[in-house]
Amino acid sequence: GDWSSDVCSSDLGTASRLEAQVTLPPAPPTDEVAELPPPIDVSPGGAFLRAALIPGWGHASIGSYTRGGFYFAAQTATVYTLLRARTRIGTAQDRVRLTEQVILAELASSGVTDPEAIQDALDGDGRLNGVRRLLEARQEQQEDLVALGIFLILLSAADAYVSAHLARFPDPLDLETSVAPNGGIDVGFRVALPN
Repeated sequence: GDWSSDVCSSDLGTASRLEAQVTLPPAPPTDEVAELPPPIDVSPGGAFLRAALIPGWGHASIGSYTRGGFYFAAQTATVYTLLRARTRIGTAQDRVRLTEQVILAELASSGVTDPEAIQDALDGDGRLNGVRRLLEARQEQQEDLVALGIFLILLSAADAYVSAHLARFPDPLDLETSVAPNGGIDVGFRVALPN
């Protein structure tokens, strides 16, 4: 009785040690790669409209995520800069009004009441002309940013349109190589033509 219980306990200990030493083989490599979901089948006109409405949407809908990200970033930066320019225009307008009030107060304290003399004094004042030039420069910057924004929208939409057309074409060239029976290498080309 004692001998059989010792054998069983030693066998169990050996089995548990053997189980601990067994390692599982590594999983075989798979050819599957985690991919993004396939892009929606969008017509070139649809890609154009999407890119014109929301920056990067037209490119993302055809699977061109990098280009979509570029246009989204470029148009976002342009809108942000445009909003900053509008804030600066408001500040410059406030400075023009304040400078005019200071000059008018100086003229009133000097006893100048003639409207033509007041206008001549305003036009000839260097302080007022400086802030007026600043306001004009900021307004021109705003116009440039609006033009840049429109250009980026049209460029993005046109690029999405062309990219959607090109996405429908098959790979233009397929290179095939094989070892010839004489030990050389055979090289072949296949050209796929669109339907």
